[in-house]
Amino acid sequence: MDNLRDIFVAAYRLGKGSFVYYSAGLCGLIILLRIGAVVFGVAIGLAAVLMAARLAGPTFFERLPPSAFILLVAYSGLFNDFRLSTLVVTAAIISTPLIAAIDNRGSNSLLLQTARVAKVWLPAGLAASSLTTLAVRDPSSVGLFLVLVYFHDLGLKLCAGGGLQRRLAPLAALCGVLVLLWTSIQISVSPISPQQYWLFACVLGIAIPLGRLATQLLIVRDEQRDLLHASHALAAPLWTAAVVVLAL
Repeated sequence: MDNLRDIFVAAYRLGKGSFVYYSAGLCGLIILLRIGAVVFGVAIGLAAVLMAARLAGPTFFERLPPSAFILLVAYSGLFNDFRLSTLVVTAAIISTPLIAAIDNRGSNSLLLQTARVAKVWLPAGLAASSLTTLAVRDPSSVGLFLVLVYFHDLGLKLCAGGGLQRRLAPLAALCGVLVLLWTSIQISVSPISPQQYWLFACVLGIAIPLGRLATQLLIVRDEQRDLLHASHALAAPLWTAAVVVLAL
């Protein structure tokens, strides 16, 4: 049991990268969100490329296909049409094996190479596309989501010490986010009503840990790196779906 808990904490925690870039990026996205959804969508697509494409490999030609897929999927959200976004994502998934076959030099199986390309662009692309679509419909919900996830990751960073503090970091970070969400609702700075609190609390409480674990365990192999989109990978699509469904 202790070994499993140590593995969970090691996979869930933040890497050793600087948190300053994350904070500056969040501030920039919030400002762009205030300017307009299109500007925000363009920026978050580029941010997704910067965060994820470096995981594809060291060369330009290794990074180009995942970067193109990320931008294609992310910018499909600007049209505010989930059917179009679904078609774009489906086309990108179908095209991934073809790109992997071209890039494969015989050292890996085609299936392994396809998975290597897909796991770089798919989480970042879906998160960026979801937030872009939501920014067109409800910018305040996007801002709230970005702030909540930021404070979750900040909690992990502050609890990065050793011993019991490190073991309790995932739980403390999630509890802090749920308290912050509840507070924002109570003081009426959130677009979410009190009756909807538990739905969004469940979305964050389940999607953030699952998204972090999936991206860290599947993408990071040799070292623990800061995947700044890890907390957004699953939470952003589910948060967007919840907001859109409740608005219907």
